[in-house]
Amino acid sequence: MRVALVIDQFDSLNNGTTATARRCAEELRARGHTVTVLACGLPEKDKITTGKMRIPFFQPLIEKQGFCFAKGNDEAYYQAFHNADIAHFYLPTWFCRRGEEIARQLRVPTVAAFHLQPENITYSLGLGKSKRANDILYRYFYHSFYSRFRYIHCPSEMIAAELKRHGYDADCRVISNGVSDLFRPRNITRPPQFQGKFVVLMIGRLSAEKRQDLIIEAVRHSKYGDRIQLVFAGRGPKENKYRRMSRSLANAPLFGFYSQEELLELINASDLYVHASDAEIEGISCIEAMACGVTPVISNSEFAATKSFALHPCSLFRAGDAGSLAERIDYWIEHPQERLETGRLYAQKADQMRVGHCAEELEALYREVIADYRSNGYKRPVESRLRRATHPDADWVNLAYAKMTFFKRTLFSAFTNFLTLIAYVVDSVFFGFKVKGKKALKKVRGGAVTVMNHVHPLDCTMVKIAVFPRRIHFTSLRRNLELPFVGWLIRFCGALSLPTGLRQMVWFQKQLRRGLKRGDWVHYYPEGLLVCNHRELRPFYAGAFFTAVDSNCPVIPMVITFLCPRGIWRLASGKRRMLLSIGDPQYPDRALSHKDAVRELTERTGEIMQRMMNEPASAEEFSLSMVVRLACFLFLTMQVCRLLGFRLI
Repeated sequence: MRVALVIDQFDSLNNGTTATARRCAEELRARGHTVTVLACGLPEKDKITTGKMRIPFFQPLIEKQGFCFAKGNDEAYYQAFHNADIAHFYLPTWFCRRGEEIARQLRVPTVAAFHLQPENITYSLGLGKSKRANDILYRYFYHSFYSRFRYIHCPSEMIAAELKRHGYDADCRVISNGVSDLFRPRNITRPPQFQGKFVVLMIGRLSAEKRQDLIIEAVRHSKYGDRIQLVFAGRGPKENKYRRMSRSLANAPLFGFYSQEELLELINASDLYVHASDAEIEGISCIEAMACGVTPVISNSEFAATKSFALHPCSLFRAGDAGSLAERIDYWIEHPQERLETGRLYAQKADQMRVGHCAEELEALYREVIADYRSNGYKRPVESRLRRATHPDADWVNLAYAKMTFFKRTLFSAFTNFLTLIAYVVDSVFFGFKVKGKKALKKVRGGAVTVMNHVHPLDCTMVKIAVFPRRIHFTSLRRNLELPFVGWLIRFCGALSLPTGLRQMVWFQKQLRRGLKRGDWVHYYPEGLLVCNHRELRPFYAGAFFTAVDSNCPVIPMVITFLCPRGIWRLASGKRRMLLSIGDPQYPDRALSHKDAVRELTERTGEIMQRMMNEPASAEEFSLSMVVRLACFLFLTMQVCRLLGFRLI
């Protein structure tokens, strides 16, 4: 299989989700699969990188947590998905949400994983104990992201039950993240600083929900506090606070971030592992300690799945109770032989959770997701209350188009032509837009289908400028017509909703055939997906060419290309100019069958558009556009100065 893993951060191993993703990618590759990772950070083999996104006000807190958000990039999404068999999303972030939308447009099966527990956020904001705050985040995650999936990968039974309790209707498949084969018991020489001491280890971010403060308090209550050496492996915003808290301890705790090899030696040099987290989806660091034969002491918090690993009554303590934790630590200090024997049992349990076995289960899940997609397609997401209350069914737009009278068509033409004048100023001033080859449009009498590469959010306005003053409608995804605040404008500008069902598609083609016969023009983006600034043609869908053959009307090829001017032209026009080139109309071959005519017209139009893209553009082609741009800029400057009371000499 060709698998695309989508996660914001993939470089640093300072959080469990990143470590899990890296381990998953390595294991899947070892099993013969092609894995492409899409994330921000440094470039690696089989990794497509994007920029980092900064969140105002919260950025310092995010950086202290050792995390970063990736910035969406349509070109990167396309490169990761266009050949993928399945896309696996790890987090409900903006980056993954946009990726899921693009995966749908590219018809790639998708599966999500639940690795971000709401408590990971609320504890950092001081609201970790607030049930209402956590419930709000569960609902937000569902409506904004997880409602779009039929399958959710859950690392533990606990989080799967939480999702079901909060109304998640997907198949919550429980598959452990797994522990690497590297984590096994080793005979090592203990460092001198550990000689004669009882070493208590905890691995994890130094953040509120991990509760390292509880371990420090427990050592204060312990009868053997003078013998205990605490080691905290991790970084986080609470480090300075914990250093201050531990000043009264007999042995100052060790704080540090360790590589995997250093961590292996540290675990095997430890006597006891404590996992005090109030919230934990699985606790892979605890499994790693168990795999090395170290007996754990685990919090029995209802929001921590790690408690299910306990094999001994003294391996659990009451959540949030430092006294209870101190009793468990003292018990294991007083019973060294039992601790070693119990550690061997934990190592045997961890052997059942090796990453190889978990990767095998993940493979089975991928195959099931792909088979389900081929049978049932994508799950329809749950719409928000705002969208349900303010946006009508997008099919109403197509019905309105079918019932347009001559008077309504005239008003529509006047309205869109007025907007075209505004769009011409905006596109010329800000994008250096220019049209080439408008004479080809004079060859068309009656209706026509126009096609163009989809490389800019406003390229629909450029198409309208190119065909001005003709009446043109644009085919669009239904969700674009239902966008809050701007959906109404898209509808009024002539967008038509692409149907999803067969019956609706037949009816829609009938209305398009009627419109084309009365002289309407219809625009398609045969590539489907918007990929900003993409400089090559992508594979075409046949919808536009099916409409042209069905209506016996021409297809007018258009392409947008970019030019980077030099010298004085760059000063006048900015870093990049946009040129829309128009080719000669292409008519269907009526000698062929309907199916063959659609295929031949698709291939012929694609070849013409490719030649148009390969034609070099010169700076002289933009001279008129530059004059318009400079004239508009001077006019706007004069008006602003006039409003401010300045006089221009």
